[in-house]
Amino acid sequence: MLEKENVLNEIIEYYLASHDFNGLPIYQMECYDYKLLCDLIDDGLIEVLSEKDVINPHIKGFDLDIPLKHQKNNISTNANYSVLYPTRKALEPISVDHNHPYTAIMQKGEAQFKIIFFNIEILERYANNPKFLIMDIGYRGNIYPKDEFCEDKTIEDEYIKDYGMAYIDGDVFERSIGVFICDLAKLKSQKQMLWKGFELSNQDACKINPGFVQNLIFGEWVTKAWIFHALIDEMIVINKQCENMGIPKLFNKTFGTHFSKMPEGYRNILLPTLKNYYDFVLVLEKLVVHNLSYKTFQKSAPYIGDITRYDESGKEKGSLTMFEEWLRKNIRTKENLTEIIIKPLRKIRSIRQKPAHELTSNRYDIYLYQKQIDLMNDTYSAIRAIRLFFANHPLAKDVQVPEYLISGKDIVSY
Repeated sequence: MLEKENVLNEIIEYYLASHDFNGLPIYQMECYDYKLLCDLIDDGLIEVLSEKDVINPHIKGFDLDIPLKHQKNNISTNANYSVLYPTRKALEPISVDHNHPYTAIMQKGEAQFKIIFFNIEILERYANNPKFLIMDIGYRGNIYPKDEFCEDKTIEDEYIKDYGMAYIDGDVFERSIGVFICDLAKLKSQKQMLWKGFELSNQDACKINPGFVQNLIFGEWVTKAWIFHALIDEMIVINKQCENMGIPKLFNKTFGTHFSKMPEGYRNILLPTLKNYYDFVLVLEKLVVHNLSYKTFQKSAPYIGDITRYDESGKEKGSLTMFEEWLRKNIRTKENLTEIIIKPLRKIRSIRQKPAHELTSNRYDIYLYQKQIDLMNDTYSAIRAIRLFFANHPLAKDVQVPEYLISGKDIVSY
């Protein structure tokens, strides 16, 4: 005759020995006994997940608080597609491996998709190490070693399948990151301890970006567009407009929005330091300002007049000076083109010149997060304005523009 202890031990042993802390399918049980299982449910020692309750009952993603009667109905026969898990109460006596702190939490019955929040500084380890790649799409990202370093023993399969951009409650905008505990539990001991050192003490004050949950938990598309991607798409459209208008492309080079096709360093700054901020401004200056083509302004075309490369003294004009002169000559509007387009671009160059010509000291400044957001917003507004003005040219009207750029809605910073 079976005893409750035998039935419970089978469930516990399967859970702890499984690859991803999986539940025991009822149809695989050696010690199936409906009455004993019902007693264990009543005692709060096991819980049942069924395909009727979740998409994948083989992992316990969340604490669902399923009614006991419903759980019992789902195990009324071992032919049902139901999966059994030990509860936290049942796992209390279990000895855990404290050298693997996140594995230890899973061994105590934590839900797979519990999010642990970390100081964003942990990402600096990967961003500044050429052995790793960070796939950053704003609201979430991935960390993995480059192919040529996968066998490097110092890395030890160091791979974070998904991290989410998160925010710390407070008067000042401050970022953190969130990671599913099931991904942390897969790291080797040394790396789990490394991450543990960056774990935030104020977990309850952290909020994950909704897109992370929407995408990875509910499997839904995130319809909001990252402003970093929108800026690249605007530049692509502008170059197509130039082609249709019969003038050279405004930007010498354009990029793609896939992380592998974006300029390195073109993303949210991680740790808010002056060095990181200036490094980002350098990238933005190369992407937008230094990337302007002088040839665009020197070619006449229908409804477009050219300007000369040199001023009256024979000195070469700068790209922004030429652009400003060209805009005044070719666009009739009551709008202040210098204020809308040229001034934001000059601001990028002005910020860029400070570290280029002065010795500066690095410092931590939480307000740099907002400064970067403001700079990106101003830059995007300027580039978008160029596209809108160019769209008035009769030969540019047929250029296809992504709908989200036309509406201008849901273009966000993360």
